[in-house]
This record gives sequence, structure tokens and C-alpha cells, in this order.
Amino acid sequence: MKHTIYFITILVIALFAACNNSDKSKENLKSDYTKMGNSIVKKTFDTLRNSLQSAISQSGFEGAVPYCQTAAYTLTNIYASDSITIRRTALKYRNPANKPDTAEERIVKIFASLKEQGIINDSIKPITEESKNGEVHFYKPIMLQQMCASCHGSKSKDIQPSVWKAINTLYPLDMAYDFKTGDLRGMWHISFKTKITN
Repeated sequence: MKHTIYFITILVIALFAACNNSDKSKENLKSDYTKMGNSIVKKTFDTLRNSLQSAISQSGFEGAVPYCQTAAYTLTNIYASDSITIRRTALKYRNPANKPDTAEERIVKIFASLKEQGIINDSIKPITEESKNGEVHFYKPIMLQQMCASCHGSKSKDIQPSVWKAINTLYPLDMAYDFKTGDLRGMWHISFKTKITN
């Protein structure tokens, strides 16, 4: 009887230790994906911003609208690969191709809820989760920067009539306006199709 109790005790301790190690391993892996996601978003955003600033300096905001339409997807996908996809999405999207799917809508609504609760932008952390098919998804909020208000701000105050005309011509179903600097504009979604190993 003593041997049985001893054996069961050892077994329970071993199982507990294994579960604990597994949880730590999952947390480490989640942390790795979060670091990778942040790195990809930073590089992609820097590329988009620099290219857009160049287009604005050459053609003004009015000329930057068609440039953004033709170049944004190519620039966004510079750091994508067979195992990594990069998307920008929003509830109030300009391009219908950026309409969120069900999972994206759920996450962007979480970010919106945090903003409504008064949480400061820098305190809203990215979300990293694993889906049932084993893919890992990294989501990071996009906050409207001051420069972006010239195309995404108030139609009556921020967006010049010529710029609005260019937007309306290219995006007749546009919903991506009336934002203020610091508002939640949308989010980045990085999908990792192949698992990384520690």
C-alpha cells in the first residue's frame, strides 16, 4: 500500500512538472512570435511610411492617394513569405480587400473596447494566439498618426476637397475617415503558417 501511494505521489509530481514545463514552453514560444510580429510590423510600417512620405513630397496628398492604392499591397508584402502573411484590416476600411474576417473582427473589437475604457495607446498590447489548425496569429493595433489625418481625418476639417475627390473616385464605398490623431484606425495581422522552434 505504501509503495502504491509513493508511486502515485511520484507520478502526480512528474505530471505536474511536465504540465508546468509545457506551459512555460508555450509562453516562451508565444513571446518569440510576439517579438517576431513586432519586428515585422515595424519594418513594414517604416517601409510604408517612408514610401508614402516620398510620394507626398513629390505629388502632394492628392497624388499620394492613387500611389497608395497601387503600391500599398506590394510594400506591405515585402517581408511576407510562404510561411508568413501580412495584412492590415479595420472595421472602417477604405479598400474592401481589407475587410476583416470573423477572427480579425473579434480582435479589432477587443482593441476598440480597450480604447473605449480609456486605456492609453502604448498600454494596449499586441495579441498573439494559436488557431485550431496550428497557425499562430499576431495582432497589433494601428493608431492614427497626425500625418494620416490628411486622408483619414475629418472631411470638413482635415481632408482637402481635391484629396477627397481622389479618394472618392478610387474608393466610392470608403468608410475610413473622420478619425482623429490617436484613434484606433485598425490593426496589423501577421499569420505564421510554419511553427518556429526554440
